[in-house]
Amino acid sequence: NISPRPWATAIVFKSDGYNGSQFIWNQGEGSSSSSNDNISLFLDGSGNLTLAWGRSADGYNQCRFATNISSSNWYGVYIAHNGVKLGGNNASAANLADCFDIRLMSSADSFNAVGNNLSTSGNWVHTGVRMDRTFAGDFTVGGKGATSGFRGKVASMLVHCLRTGVAMPDATEIKLMITDSTKWE
Repeated sequence: NISPRPWATAIVFKSDGYNGSQFIWNQGEGSSSSSNDNISLFLDGSGNLTLAWGRSADGYNQCRFATNISSSNWYGVYIAHNGVKLGGNNASAANLADCFDIRLMSSADSFNAVGNNLSTSGNWVHTGVRMDRTFAGDFTVGGKGATSGFRGKVASMLVHCLRTGVAMPDATEIKLMITDSTKWE
């Protein structure tokens, strides 16, 4: 079924500075097979935050939206998807940028500024991979299934379906989703 299914996530975490790749959250089938589909937020050994969506054998569309994530700060990441499912030929940087709203907040400014949408064409560093398959598997916080565990701390995680045909959350709602998800709900 390729009907739009919009969703949003918000997570607050702190890195421990580990110099390898770590999955902060993952929706999907894990990494046990080349036919596993996944959507992930991961932190690489250089401190880059990346959203990835794809299949193990085919590769992943990747939006690298933050660099130099410090182990000194807490970070809040909001990721929303408007429900559009693109085939590989349509998964261009511009089309992918239009499908997502990604925001980053941190304790560096006491979680004051939501900032601009970081899902921009320039941040989509890998593209052209199908994202229109049906998903199975699990939602995991702190890993990709049982592998690539996150070594930092997670303070909160919100996963929410959004209504089709309704405006995506605005900056005020996004800030609440990150800083006080109960109040937002």
